[in-house]
Amino acid sequence: MDAQQIQQITDRISQNLVSKGVSPDKQNISEKLTLYINEFGVVPFEAERKVLSDQYKQYNIPEEAKQAPGSSAGEIVNIADIQPSDWVTVEVKVVSLQTPNSPAIAQSGIFADSSGAVRFVVFSKASELPKLELERWYRVESAVVDSFKGVPNLKLHSGSRVTEIEDDRCLVPSEPTKLRDLKPGVVSCVHVKFIEEWESRSDRMMQSGLVADESGRTKFVLWQDPEMEKLVPGAVYNIFYASVDEYNGRLSLTLNSAVWIQDEDAEISVPVSSGGSAPKEPLPISSIRDLKVGYASLRVKFVEEWESKSERMIQSGLVGDETGRIKFVLWQDDSKERLELGRVYEIINTKVDEFNGRLSISLNPATYSAAEPVADIAVGTRLDEVTGTIVQVSKGSGLVHRCPVEGCNRVLSRQNFCPIHEIQNAFHYDLRIKGVVDNGQRAYNVLMNREVTEQLSGMTMEQAIEMASNSPLGLEEIQAVLTEKLCGRYVKCLGNEFDGRILVKSAEFIHLDPKITAEIMNRAGASAGGSGV
Repeated sequence: MDAQQIQQITDRISQNLVSKGVSPDKQNISEKLTLYINEFGVVPFEAERKVLSDQYKQYNIPEEAKQAPGSSAGEIVNIADIQPSDWVTVEVKVVSLQTPNSPAIAQSGIFADSSGAVRFVVFSKASELPKLELERWYRVESAVVDSFKGVPNLKLHSGSRVTEIEDDRCLVPSEPTKLRDLKPGVVSCVHVKFIEEWESRSDRMMQSGLVADESGRTKFVLWQDPEMEKLVPGAVYNIFYASVDEYNGRLSLTLNSAVWIQDEDAEISVPVSSGGSAPKEPLPISSIRDLKVGYASLRVKFVEEWESKSERMIQSGLVGDETGRIKFVLWQDDSKERLELGRVYEIINTKVDEFNGRLSISLNPATYSAAEPVADIAVGTRLDEVTGTIVQVSKGSGLVHRCPVEGCNRVLSRQNFCPIHEIQNAFHYDLRIKGVVDNGQRAYNVLMNREVTEQLSGMTMEQAIEMASNSPLGLEEIQAVLTEKLCGRYVKCLGNEFDGRILVKSAEFIHLDPKITAEIMNRAGASAGGSGV
């Protein structure tokens, strides 16, 4: 948090103390806030509450006299006007409830009023708060406005107060927002046409595709939920309270929090785009860097082949040009041939799709041909970076048996069974790690190949084979060793994301100096009067 934001919190605390007849030490307050927030990572509203509480104790002010910073008794704030770090009172309707993804959270969902909508969470520690019910109105006092990636959200904590509003109220959403004006968060209403449905590439996905209005188009996704119904392609909808997510600079709508009503009498004039039907004429060659959802032609090199995860898939991997790399997939089709690793190809009118903010291409609607064998492309490199703690070494890690049939390479079952080529006793070994790396905000599934696994574990595949051969646990012994060596270690991984998993190309441990950690802890105790955070 920058100095200006620290100063704003300092001023709020100081004003609170002045109202109690105290002359506060602003420098001391600012130093404590900086210590808690910037050095120890305490969230701002908790740091503010902690510092204010310490000040009350220092000046012998009764805790019951404390008023939440940034709020005035009875002053109701519209959702559209809330600002990060404020403590606010709002009167809202619960329009969506979702299953919390952490035991620290009792409830999560979306609040709405006539001015807008916002995500909220209720902390489990706030056990005295009533359980919120869908479609009910509430007065919420002393809620804290937090922010994640610039998107405001409301936190209800032990200091908040929630009262159900008994009188009947009608929630009138704001006017529909144009797609070109979307911002991350929650959009109260959009009026759109379902223009294109995409093939679902994940069992967790119920439906995905493109919706559009007169101003543009955007991707949407609907995750599996037995209580939800699919949208009808070609239909026009009013969609209320959809989540607007941003990934790699691209916005998309998630409909699981939303409700929608089909507008049968409406028609929307959708701007013409190459994202619709397949072009009839060959498109000019584009660079990977300039790709957008729709259709494109490319001149690329096949640089990396991935293990096929589905019987419906012929081949997948990475192709690249001078500007970057992109995932490709080729689904089962008797008229299509596999690509040869290392060759340069000209691909005409390939389909460009988007999933989780990442573009990929499908070769099935395209025509492609290999360039002369001597052709080459200096492929640009763009890798994803994940830094965090290894919190799990998953089942399937360690030594594995792979199918020896050329072009297959699938991992075999315990009985050496390949789903395509059945029993394969002439298997070959491989060493890998399937795990989870957590950075405190998100958990990433990672897959590390033999080279990376040997580097991190200090154990070669030959040593692993010998160890497994001499252990009564067999292959499970290697997974146990990797778990003991790696769980809890802090790592930086570089790789590419594929189907929700980071395929790690390189990794290294990040070593934290215990002396520096101790020094910071000692300074914290001295600066904060020895009180814990």
